[in-house]
Amino acid sequence: MSPYENRLQGENFRRVGLIAFVRQGSEAALSALMKKAPANLSARLAALRIGNVNVFMKSIGERTYLFTFLEYQGTAVAEIEAISNVLGGDVWFSTLSEHLEAHPRAAAAGRLWLRMEFMNAIGPTLPFPAGGRPFVRFGLMSSLKPECELTYRTLHQTNWPGVIDQMGRSHYRYWISFMVEFGTKLLLFTYCEYVGDDKAADDAAMATDPVTQRWWTHTEPCLNPLVPGNGSWTPMVHLLETDKSA
Repeated sequence: MSPYENRLQGENFRRVGLIAFVRQGSEAALSALMKKAPANLSARLAALRIGNVNVFMKSIGERTYLFTFLEYQGTAVAEIEAISNVLGGDVWFSTLSEHLEAHPRAAAAGRLWLRMEFMNAIGPTLPFPAGGRPFVRFGLMSSLKPECELTYRTLHQTNWPGVIDQMGRSHYRYWISFMVEFGTKLLLFTYCEYVGDDKAADDAAMATDPVTQRWWTHTEPCLNPLVPGNGSWTPMVHLLETDKSA
């Protein structure tokens, strides 16, 4: 079986990436709404078997993207496909809809959120931090050159052990990517967790690791930076996290 099928067989939950657009001019209102999320939101979503919900926003050109990462405690294909409807079943979460617009494919299916294609998962390569150690969640965006899609997919179905080992040494616990098309453009969205004390030093160690350097000679040419001069991956603004622990 493929690595993806092995993961499906070996796990009792699914990692889900959802995407929607923010209505033009609604960015500030949406950000304010996220800050007012109810204290019991995590418990309410847990009743729907949804956990570790993180919402990220980024404006690129005239479009503002809203990326939601979550973990669903179920494996049925039909349930995963309908996860956006389940999430919208929460009263507070449904209030976001007035500030959002659907991807054309989601709109055609009568949904607000589009479930993106799962591309890759590395982790957890480290245990969840305890005793008050630092813990940061990130959302990142990039663009994939269409002519490089097969190469990029193949690389991420065969992640190099040395790259994964260095991610662990650099205190990256998770690296989970999704892909979605917008017309002829292919966009990548990644959720990651950093559990170290010195991100600058850990990133520098990763950048000088020989295996990681060789890996990047294959992956970097596949990417189109969304913000010139800002590297291949563009950080998103973290608006919401529901779970403070594993």
